[in-house]
Amino acid sequence: MRAAIASLCLVASVAVVGACFDPTRTCSTNGDCVNGGTCDPGTKTCISGSNPNDKTPPVFSIAVVPPPARQSTGKLTELDPDSPDGGVDAFRRDESATVIVTSQDEDVDAGSVKLLVHGLSSSAVGTALLAQLGPCSPGTPGAARAFCRQATVALGSLPFDAFRGVMALEASGGDLSGNLGTADGGINVTRWKWRYSAGAPIYTTPAIADDGTIVFGTSDGGSGSLYALTPAGEERWPSVELGPIQASPVLGAADGGTQLAYVAVASPIERLFATDLGNGGAVALCPEGSGGYGGPFVGTPALVYSGVQLFEGALAVANGRKLVNIRPTASAADGKCLVSDMTASQAFPSSVVALGGEAYLGTAEGSVRAFTQLSGNWVTNTAWGAGLGYSAVGNTSVQLALIIPSIVGTTSARGAFSLDPSSGVLQRNSPDGGVQSEPGGLVLLGSQYVFGGGVTSSPSLFWIPLTLASGTSVDVTAPLVGTPIVGYGGVLYLATNRGTIESWASSSDVRWSGSIGSSESFLASPTIGCRSAGVVGLAQMGDLYIGSTSGNFFSVVVDSPGLDPTSLWPKYQHDIRNTGNPATPIQSCP
Repeated sequence: MRAAIASLCLVASVAVVGACFDPTRTCSTNGDCVNGGTCDPGTKTCISGSNPNDKTPPVFSIAVVPPPARQSTGKLTELDPDSPDGGVDAFRRDESATVIVTSQDEDVDAGSVKLLVHGLSSSAVGTALLAQLGPCSPGTPGAARAFCRQATVALGSLPFDAFRGVMALEASGGDLSGNLGTADGGINVTRWKWRYSAGAPIYTTPAIADDGTIVFGTSDGGSGSLYALTPAGEERWPSVELGPIQASPVLGAADGGTQLAYVAVASPIERLFATDLGNGGAVALCPEGSGGYGGPFVGTPALVYSGVQLFEGALAVANGRKLVNIRPTASAADGKCLVSDMTASQAFPSSVVALGGEAYLGTAEGSVRAFTQLSGNWVTNTAWGAGLGYSAVGNTSVQLALIIPSIVGTTSARGAFSLDPSSGVLQRNSPDGGVQSEPGGLVLLGSQYVFGGGVTSSPSLFWIPLTLASGTSVDVTAPLVGTPIVGYGGVLYLATNRGTIESWASSSDVRWSGSIGSSESFLASPTIGCRSAGVVGLAQMGDLYIGSTSGNFFSVVVDSPGLDPTSLWPKYQHDIRNTGNPATPIQSCP
């Protein structure tokens, strides 16, 4: 029989090389086969293309090379405690993962093997990536197996509508006999980047310097310190104890490699500092002596330029006592500390906003006060309120934004409101009757103002048109005390007082929500560090920074590489330097 079959195959092979093989011919290697045949390791017979005797599909395995080892100390941890395995095997949203597909089967058809990586999306469309498989690198786990291929997956290139989740992996492929096999796996992914423990409550919105340094202050009621961290969470210099800090730091413009942080202190000696970001040392302070002004600095200052030489400085309110303009580069004759009397006070997180020679502040008493420069100093703007210099808009704390041509803000009696900057006359407000509690600050997102309704039993987020006509309110999972932030691409981010961070694509589309920790509470407003926008892959990610009343400071990976440059007021105090001055660029990246 073997001779007859062999003779038949020999005749057939003249017409079609390799078209016929003796299924009883035994083999150990491909060299035992003729006419281009291969040796099937399962049946130990020569086959061509397919083997009718082979009905067993190939068995694949998927492995993910573990992420880099994470730092975890008492000060800084990169491990997300709420991820599986305490975050040890979790990849960050902005990282790449190496995925390995292997099989012990020797007849895998390598060209048929595919690896799909599935993102997490509220839409079922376009959530899978066909990974590019290549030969396994020497030393790769599984490289010694009969079949081994690997792919590098940029996690940022896939949708991820979650704070934590699993990106599913699906491998499939066939063998030379046409049998199909599959395997499943997954990549644990988190947006958590790091947590730095400052040890005292954080009420301040971080400011970001041109070199990426992140600056914030702490307050435990009796003391507090100024901190400067790198984007990796490392200390630029040891924290500097200045006193309790509730007003957010304001950064000046970089000048010859030097950039100043203006920091206002609440008590016990109320001072306004100018600090060198290079080393944390004070270069100027107001008052210059050992005393204070008799009232705490609670509201965030604005960056201003005053005098004939336009000295850079910060303008802040010492509650119930003084309006103070610190100017580090001015001479003693010009005045490093310009001081005006005033009786109004501010409450956290109110602020001063300014443009050119005009400045406005929201008070704790429910008014907006206006000041103007006269002979180099700041005086009450008597064009407001029939010479009184203020506009009464309510009876509780006011937060402001300066969006030309109007001054806009929030307060419980009015909700969102706008004032004529030349006279202080109330132009319009929404919703009618105001809101139940003291609202958070507002941002401009497209053609809408957005702000949180404050601490109520039914927390809300308000979306009001620029005309301040009737808007809408939507429920949120927890009260929003701080100001939202508008990221690149028009994405809205919230940090609530119950320790959650949320991403909103619109008033009806919450993309994701995640808890940072059950013991955390965010009263301050977040900011977003910048990366290069418009670049495919990892550069499309950004870092959101936020401090908690527990004393922890967090970095979270978001899908915006910075603030939205099309928004005229995308965050608390306008820009990443917290200047409250619309003449400042929204974001200046290294």
